[in-house]
Amino acid sequence: MALRNTVALCSLLFAGVAAAQFEGERRRGDLVPLQLPGGSVVEFKSFDSKAIGAAEAYSILLPPSFSREPSRTYPVIYFLHGLNNDQTSWTVERYGNLQNKAEELILARKVPEFIMVHPNGGNSFYCDSADGSRRYESLISQELIEYVETTYRATKGRLNRAIGGTSMGGYGALKIAMKFPDRYAVAVGHSPIIFLGKNPLDVPDEMKASRYYQFFIGIMKPILGDPVQQELWDANNPLLMAKNGKLGDLHIYFDYGTEDRYIRSIGLDKGVRELDRVLTEADVSHSFREHPGEPHGWALVAAHFEESLQFLCQTFK
Repeated sequence: MALRNTVALCSLLFAGVAAAQFEGERRRGDLVPLQLPGGSVVEFKSFDSKAIGAAEAYSILLPPSFSREPSRTYPVIYFLHGLNNDQTSWTVERYGNLQNKAEELILARKVPEFIMVHPNGGNSFYCDSADGSRRYESLISQELIEYVETTYRATKGRLNRAIGGTSMGGYGALKIAMKFPDRYAVAVGHSPIIFLGKNPLDVPDEMKASRYYQFFIGIMKPILGDPVQQELWDANNPLLMAKNGKLGDLHIYFDYGTEDRYIRSIGLDKGVRELDRVLTEADVSHSFREHPGEPHGWALVAAHFEESLQFLCQTFK
């Protein structure tokens, strides 16, 4: 267990240290709205957030009929990015220009029209910080919902809300939906990071001297406290929520690829398989997919975007 956690940290931390060389490719620099061929538009905006005490940046896909039908309301998909990405990452060429694929699926009537919101989660793991100063879980699970539903003609009610994400965002989407099944009807986690140890900082002493560990504690200590508040992590652990089994009729889907770069390093496959096992033991209905030969993160999302969106939209009217 200790070795597995050590390797897990090394991989995550290397991703953070190395992120700068990919900065231009992982994020969009030009925040001019994107006008898509079928009439959809992607806007890059922000609003004043009390939950994080700062302006919260987000991108939003408004579907083809949004500007033509001013009395119509739309269901909403909230989608969470991974570590070292931001709210623009899903629109970059590196990750497949997913906004175009979303519109194509709408125009082909493979999914109903919807609003899609990508908030900027930083490297928060979509958790409230231990001191309460930056509350990213509260941002996603409450404040953002209220803002979107009063600003963009979003249809209210849990059956009109779905949440998905990739990597760190896959963890965040599953965790938040499982904690608040009264607010979301559907949750999707692609390549979700599931920690198998006592907590994410539960590593051998020899690991604590490494520069990778020092980088990682800079991310996790504001979230979990210093020293770590174990009860705080327990409240954010999807495995414990799954064991509880009190998820109502939440529709859950998660997947991973067998060539995921984090299998050798963090044992990502073991984490998602454990989540599948725990949900099965708790008699919680869910869908779990293993994709032979496929990679991690946005590449996996892009390869299965149609399947993912159809699952996310299943309760939309």
